[in-house]
Formats: sequence, structure tokens, C-alpha cells
Amino acid sequence: MTRARSLPGPTLPACADVAALAAYGSPLLQVLGEPAPLQAGSGGEGLVAALARIALALQAGDPARLRRQESWWGRLLGRDVARQAQAQELQAQLGVLALQAREQAQGLAQRVQQRAQTIIDNDAAAAALEAWATFGAAQLASLEGAAQAALAPRVDHLQRLATLRRIEGGQWQLLQEQDEALLRRFVRIHDVLLPAWRQAALARQAQAQAAQATQAATLQAQIDDEVAAAQARLP
Repeated sequence: MTRARSLPGPTLPACADVAALAAYGSPLLQVLGEPAPLQAGSGGEGLVAALARIALALQAGDPARLRRQESWWGRLLGRDVARQAQAQELQAQLGVLALQAREQAQGLAQRVQQRAQTIIDNDAAAAALEAWATFGAAQLASLEGAAQAALAPRVDHLQRLATLRRIEGGQWQLLQEQDEALLRRFVRIHDVLLPAWRQAALARQAQAQAAQATQAATLQAQIDDEVAAAQARLP
């Protein structure tokens, strides 16, 4: 289980040390450093694309559905035909597509785990900044003149940093929830829906083969009857 790193608690330097008061919070800021940059994307785009290829592959046997997905102009340009050909090509590679989706999901799961630690560290940093700001603000009334003027801006600065950390934490958490939901969708598609589709496809194939066998037997019987009738006319 991940846990937040230990951070220094608030301490106030001597009231007469104006320079130290002007640097209030430095022990914490030195430990925190710069916050982790927020990435533009969640990193789940590769998994979404892999799942989209699987979905298209499963539609290879339903050309009518593929046609409905295209606009009138798209059908006029033959995009539905091209999409049908692509679906058939992808269906022949369904095992490879599933493997690619698993690899993408594994990579995303690792990023989710790393981000979880980042969220924990960021929350701890925000709480520590708030603690230092609150402690410093409580001391302002007991200070006078230059000492108060030196400490007040530092308290405001720490509070602004804490607010910024909280905002960033909310953005991290939103990305985390989106990626966790995507991973749950992957599990449902890969572990439940895809095996069920394969079983249904095999059942349809078996039914088709049985129907073909029945039709062939019927035709063979008709041929036998015709041959027998022809033979009966022979002298």
C-alpha cells in the first residue's frame, strides 16, 4: 500500500530574526520542490484505439450495420465497402488485436498506479502547506512592525501554493477516475464480452454447417429419386 512521504511540520523562527521570518516555510518548500507536471492526456488513447479495432473486427459479419454507420455521402464514396474490407481483415487478426489491447491495458494500469502515488504525495503536500500557512497566520497577531511585515507575505504565498496543489490534485483525480473506468471497460470487453462473442460465432457456424448438411442430404435424396426414376424407365 502506498503512503505519503514524511514532511516537516511548521516551526516559527525567533521573532527578532526578520530574515528568517521572510523565509518562513523554506524547510517544507525545499523538500517539496516543483509539483509533478500534469500531462495533456491520460495515456489511455492507445487502449481506446485497440478496443475500437476489436469492435470493428466483430462487425465484419454485419455489413448492414457498417453501412448504417456511414453517412449518405460516405456510402456514395464507398466508405462502407472499405470499412467492411477493413473489418474482415481485422477479424482475421482478432487474436493479435486482443494481445495488443492487453499490452495497452497493462501499460495504462502501471501509469494509474504511478499516478495514485502522485495523488497521495500531492495531497500530503497541500495539507502540509495549509498547516504551515495556518500556523504562521496564527502568529501574526503576536508580531509587530518589520517581523509581521516579513511573515505575512510568506503566509499568503504558502496558502496560494496549497490552493494550487488542491486544484492540481483534483485534475489528477479526474484523470485517475477516467483511466480506472477505461480499465474496467477493458476487463468487461476482454474477459466477458469477447469470449461470449466467440462462443456465439462458433454456435452460428455450427448451425450453418448443420443447415448445409441438411440441405445437402435433401438435395442428394432428390438426386437419388431422379436417378431411380430414370432407371425405372429403362427397358
